[in-house]
Amino acid sequence: MSIANIGQFDNAVQKKKDTNQKNSLKGVYIFVGPELFSAAKSIAAAVQGLLSENSRDFNFVKLHGGDVDPETLSSFVSGPPFMSELRIAHLPAFEELPSKMEEGVLAALQNCAPSTLVFIEILKEKAQVDKRTKLGKWFDQSPNAQVIPCPALWPKEAASWVQQELRARGIKYENGVPQDLIRLLGTDQRTLAGEIEKLSLYMNPEDSYVSKTDCAQVCSSTLEDNSYALLDSVAARDLEGSLTLLRSLRLAGHPEQRFLYNLAQQFRRVYLAAFLREQGKKSAEIAKELDLKTQYYENIVQRYLKQAQAYNQDELRLALRRIRDGDAAVKAGLRAAKIETEMILFDLCTPGRLAKQQWTGL
Repeated sequence: MSIANIGQFDNAVQKKKDTNQKNSLKGVYIFVGPELFSAAKSIAAAVQGLLSENSRDFNFVKLHGGDVDPETLSSFVSGPPFMSELRIAHLPAFEELPSKMEEGVLAALQNCAPSTLVFIEILKEKAQVDKRTKLGKWFDQSPNAQVIPCPALWPKEAASWVQQELRARGIKYENGVPQDLIRLLGTDQRTLAGEIEKLSLYMNPEDSYVSKTDCAQVCSSTLEDNSYALLDSVAARDLEGSLTLLRSLRLAGHPEQRFLYNLAQQFRRVYLAAFLREQGKKSAEIAKELDLKTQYYENIVQRYLKQAQAYNQDELRLALRRIRDGDAAVKAGLRAAKIETEMILFDLCTPGRLAKQQWTGL
């Protein structure tokens, strides 16, 4: 079966789940392009739908491109499933695969067992595999590899998707809100999903209604400045989601140190909100201290307090120290910005990691 888009992939997964047709899914699937949000959701749904919860420990592996070990991959994809009909390997961030690992990874993919499915994500501006590269030539020539383009959405497509997301959440909206979101933020689905989540938190809960004024007040005015979704993922200790969002922001040209500044600002507010609540301050008083100039301050304060639950006070102080020291090291040329940013995310998202670090000064 030839699969040309994510919709057809979803249908094939459903057919495999419902009828167990052997040929509905097989081989290696390469999702490539700048818009991988829907691809990631479809892959997650496929893993959940095709593998029982009890069998996933034995039949599912997730290896990020920069961390793929060819021997580990080969052992997994060539082996038989255990207490299941399928094995699934998910390889996100495949664009970060080191060139020295390419031959070993391709050899592993070449020897996939018929009962193994491989889902590869490649984040790049053009929704096509470069056939001039070693990987591209293999993808093009392999009979078991299918490329699924994931292009950026056109504005009308993005607006239609926003409408679906708002309706799925039971949110009523003023005419023009989806179009305003596209105009303010662009068409990136992950960014739009983050803003829809933010709107759902900030809107009036009594009538679940979002006006164009709400949209203008709450949503970021430019795509480059919109790192809320990434900051929320970090605050929730979601390392995988944080790294995925960071790659998307990089592709959009978001400056590395701009992100560090925003991250430090976010953690300061979370820390201060938690501290003031411990002092018995009400939401209005906390909002005044945080300089929140919006009628929806109650929801914003509650959001910060919810994020603070993932950390204790010492961890929040250490988080601010870690971000500050990392930013200083990058500015001084002591560490590469890209690597240092990812290490900061790792430290912030890994429970207990901050306490083990011996960062000096505050």
